[in-house]
Amino acid sequence: MNLDKLFSWIIGVVIAVAACGQLDTLQRWIWRAQAKVVYESRTSTWGSPRFFPAPTARTEREKSQ
Repeated sequence: MNLDKLFSWIIGVVIAVAACGQLDTLQRWIWRAQAKVVYESRTSTWGSPRFFPAPTARTEREKSQ
């Protein structure tokens, strides 16, 4: 399978999912797959990745000002 056929297949999947109104589900699936790839490809010298950091007190203070 060459790259042109792969892109055509991906575009078809995205259009089909968009037609069903499920783009948010597709986006979450993509995020999970990316996080899994990063987690599985990490070395022992990496820290733990934080994709969605928890808000801190400083962040909350800056938003309220």
